[in-house]
Amino acid sequence: MRSRISALSQIKIDTLVNMIKMSYSFEDWNEAISLSESLLELAHLTKEPEKRFSCLDSMEKPPVYYFGYSYLMKGLALQKLRAYSESKECVNRYSDLSWVEDSSEESQYYIDKFKVFAKVNALTLDILSGNKEKLPEYLHVLMDNGDEIIPGLITIIESALAHDFNVDTEIEKLTPYIAKYKHQNRPVRISYYLTVHYLLALYYYKNRQYADAITYTLHNITLSDKLRNDKFFKKSITLFEFLKTYAIDSQTAEYSRILNSIFKGEIENEESFDFNCIARCSQ
Repeated sequence: MRSRISALSQIKIDTLVNMIKMSYSFEDWNEAISLSESLLELAHLTKEPEKRFSCLDSMEKPPVYYFGYSYLMKGLALQKLRAYSESKECVNRYSDLSWVEDSSEESQYYIDKFKVFAKVNALTLDILSGNKEKLPEYLHVLMDNGDEIIPGLITIIESALAHDFNVDTEIEKLTPYIAKYKHQNRPVRISYYLTVHYLLALYYYKNRQYADAITYTLHNITLSDKLRNDKFFKKSITLFEFLKTYAIDSQTAEYSRILNSIFKGEIENEESFDFNCIARCSQ
């Protein structure tokens, strides 16, 4: 145990937070769980004021944040692995962080913030478990917490796909917020942004609304390339290839245009490569 703490203490606590965000954005759930557990261990070091740990130097936030974030991200990763009962245990841990015993104003802000996350995520687990009766309450909570709307829409679509029920009404109410969603190049928010487009494509395909499914897929190909997310780029390309038998001519032409634009951009980044020459030779 001491050797593990010693190894962890070489990592800045906020660096570990960023590592968790990256593992989540790459959908590496087991790594996210492992890193979250490591963050919790570092957070506990803050309760040993008599000792000095370099990993805690220049902490960007108060200790309560790191306790809450470790349980939050572990719970989200467990949720993705469909370990709902274990995820619920994590939710219970950050639903009330007053046990951290920090009475500062900033700490109270994070205690309140994680309490809201816990309320939303407890309902999330109900929805994912197939409890459709909770949808009205869930929708109400999402509308009161703007940052949770896109993750919540993801949950609703995932549940609809898993339990085979219709959520057209919920999608109609929540999709306008996608255009307002600010990802600001933050890995977790980018992951949400790409995931919601991908799941909408799957939902519309499952409901035989092929034109909408293809539109969202094409959009995600462009988005994932722009945001340099190879995983979603590959997933979206693969999905389009599966859907292309349902594509109309204009959608097929749009797909070709997108790929040609991406190809041209990549080639032009190569030194001493004349794309125009290649284009002329292919005519």
